[in-house]
Amino acid sequence: MDEFEKLLEAERVSVERFVRFRMSAKADADDVLQEVFFTAYQKFPQLKNKDSFKAWIISIARNKCNDYFRKKAAQYEIPMDELTERELSDGRHGVSVIHTVRETLNLLGDKDQQILYLYFWKEMPQSEIAKQLNIPVYMLVI
Repeated sequence: MDEFEKLLEAERVSVERFVRFRMSAKADADDVLQEVFFTAYQKFPQLKNKDSFKAWIISIARNKCNDYFRKKAAQYEIPMDELTERELSDGRHGVSVIHTVRETLNLLGDKDQQILYLYFWKEMPQSEIAKQLNIPVYMLVI
């Protein structure tokens, strides 16, 4: 057994645990682990201090996990030309089309619409909104 195999065998469980903790799907974790082991094997001759093998291979694993999540995030990016077609809003349930927000706002009364508009879009403090709409601050329920 060569030196790489001996060092990897000693740290394999730690690396697998590290990657599997970060991946939600076993198949994705297996793919990332395969990339980690392949990259580590290729770059092993560059490792100067063999005593730091564990930290070195964990850093490769961390980078491969980050690469995986970057690729995943790129799948969910919205192309710029689509942004001009629809207005989007980022809310607690993710990105949604503005018309849904507008439909909901239309269900509110005029005063409530004004309050929300001034607070969220104009970012006015509650005291300023109360003064502008001539209502007491305690009437603002935001």
